[in-house]
Amino acid sequence: MSGETAAVIRGRVYGTVQLRHTERGTPAARFTVMQVPREYDRARGQWRDVEPVPVICTVTGPLARHVAECLTDAVHVIATGNLALRDNVLYLDSAQVGVDLSHHVAYVDDTLPAVLAGRAPAPAPRASPAPAHRAGPARPAPAARPAPVAAAAPETDWWRSAPRPSWDAVTAPSRTRR
Repeated sequence: MSGETAAVIRGRVYGTVQLRHTERGTPAARFTVMQVPREYDRARGQWRDVEPVPVICTVTGPLARHVAECLTDAVHVIATGNLALRDNVLYLDSAQVGVDLSHHVAYVDDTLPAVLAGRAPAPAPRASPAPAHRAGPARPAPAARPAPVAAAAPETDWWRSAPRPSWDAVTAPSRTRR
């Protein structure tokens, strides 16, 4: 497409990742990255943040599944791809997306600790008897979480619609043809 240029975007995920499937069953995900540019203020002699720039990123194929599974609101990411300006909105057709390791720790399947991967039981917490003068009534169990509310039907052309942070992160592929 004309007017596109290769770019690297670095920022935080804003809202939820939306995962859909094309008519052929190919997964496609969309999410917003808020990039906060910095500029040097010569008068004060220091760097300052300027107005955040939202960039709508799209990915397809297996990468879309990985993005939907791994990314949540406020995660720092680095994304590369073709950047385009359409209707005063920046769009990045992403080729690669990764967690920014300067802000987060990430595990690859092979390096995931056994306890987190479910291959080994978690160590039992040490039970130390409370002193008699500190013993009190037992705490009640936390209340159960309410069941999730069913999502409304998606708009016909969700690629052009504004991202909604309330949409489910993952939805089943559509079986109807339009």
